Amino acid sequence: MIEQSFVLLDRITSGGERKIWKQGIRDWTSFKEARKILGIGQRRKSYYDLKLREYARALENEEYVVLARFLPKSQRWRLYPYLKEKALYVDIETAQRYGDITVLGAYDGEQYYSFVKGYNMEKELVRELFAQYSLFITFNGSSFDIPIIERYFGSVLPEDAVHVDLRHVCARLGLHGGLKTIERILGIGRNEDVKGMCGEEAALLWHEFLLTGDEELVELLLEYNEADCRNLEPLAAYAIDALWKQIHDACLDAAPIRSTDARRTTCVPSRMRCSERPADEVQDDDGEEAEDAEDRRQEDGPGIDNERGRDPGLDGIEGKEADDAVQR
Repeated sequence: MIEQSFVLLDRITSGGERKIWKQGIRDWTSFKEARKILGIGQRRKSYYDLKLREYARALENEEYVVLARFLPKSQRWRLYPYLKEKALYVDIETAQRYGDITVLGAYDGEQYYSFVKGYNMEKELVRELFAQYSLFITFNGSSFDIPIIERYFGSVLPEDAVHVDLRHVCARLGLHGGLKTIERILGIGRNEDVKGMCGEEAALLWHEFLLTGDEELVELLLEYNEADCRNLEPLAAYAIDALWKQIHDACLDAAPIRSTDARRTTCVPSRMRCSERPADEVQDDDGEEAEDAEDRRQEDGPGIDNERGRDPGLDGIEGKEADDAVQR
């Protein structure tokens, strides 16, 4: 997945990446081997070739955090296949007062961990657990879980951690609504005891526990939170694979075969109607502007990841070369 990705390159957006794929450039190797790529000047291509070699070394050395620094936040789900063995699925419950964490739950694919207010919710215990993982997966965590965790505990997340918010991944697949709604659509189940419960009811459980001291209410709250955490695993596996197929595999169905004549490309017949056009003409794809706007919106949003900044290596490549680049 990463070796077929070009959004790591500075100024290459999702739309620009699709334009590259549609020229028959399938991966980093074919990009470097290509003599010419439409929309990218030769000086810029030479620079991109160097960057792709750098990324290939990082991938070979399993330095996924290095690759994450070059990926926009909204595209870091592409690292899931490489980091899923080091993934932690995180979800919190709060009291009716926003920001007051009552339960912090985490699941690593084998074991569920819980931290309960008044019992074991200690900053060092949470930090110790989080330090063992490289990938943090949430649902709506960019807007809710992660900011609240940081406000409540301070710095407990590893500095170089990668965060994937499945709400945004699902939205790109047309799956909208809360986690439970999407679970029902996809057939992801829950135990009968917590089936149909929502976050508001979870907050009321805690409130009732404070009034009555009934610890069975806490057990029910933990069961609900555990389901939230565990169900993120099958959701991530499905949604990330489906999104990649939607943006990448479907695009390749209509990709042209690269001709030895650099002036022209010929399209492969497919489900999509594709017409021959001169090699110096790059057409926009439907939906590119919307997707790139979503990329920029997520870049500006809260989260544990640093934003991808401008690559200083491009500072000397300006003018016409910049205009020729596949960019926003």
